[in-house]
Amino acid sequence: MPRPVDSSDLERLGGDLRQEMSATAAGLRQEMSAMAAGLRQEMHASGEQIRTELRQEIQASGEQIRAELRQEIQTSAAETRLQMEQFESRLLARVDASAAETRRYMGVVAEDLRSDIKAVAEGLGALDEKVERFRGEVREDFGRVDRRLLHLEVRVIGRSGPA
Repeated sequence: MPRPVDSSDLERLGGDLRQEMSATAAGLRQEMSAMAAGLRQEMHASGEQIRTELRQEIQASGEQIRAELRQEIQTSAAETRLQMEQFESRLLARVDASAAETRRYMGVVAEDLRSDIKAVAEGLGALDEKVERFRGEVREDFGRVDRRLLHLEVRVIGRSGPA
């Protein structure tokens, strides 16, 4: 038959339970402390791994961005070169057209000048002819005057007679 439980038994049993619970709690605390330390180490290691992976990803992304930027710069440079060539081509076409128009205009001006020079040359030729005719007329007139003077001299000498 079971024996009746007295208060000292209960106290002793409570003390034993307390000690056992205290020991269990201490063991659990140690286990939890060890687990926490392990988790801290794992988290630290995991954090380092994550940081390393992030650095690598950032570096890879940076390289990729640099490569994309280089490609965009090269593409922009090629487009700019093409635009410059097109601009240069249009500019040269305008310069050629302007030069052709200037040549045509200068040709007309030159032809007008040739006509003016020809007219002046013809006028000079006509003046030369007139000057030559005038010289001829002046020679004839001087010749007549000389003859008249000679006649006059002869008359004057002939009237005064030999003295």
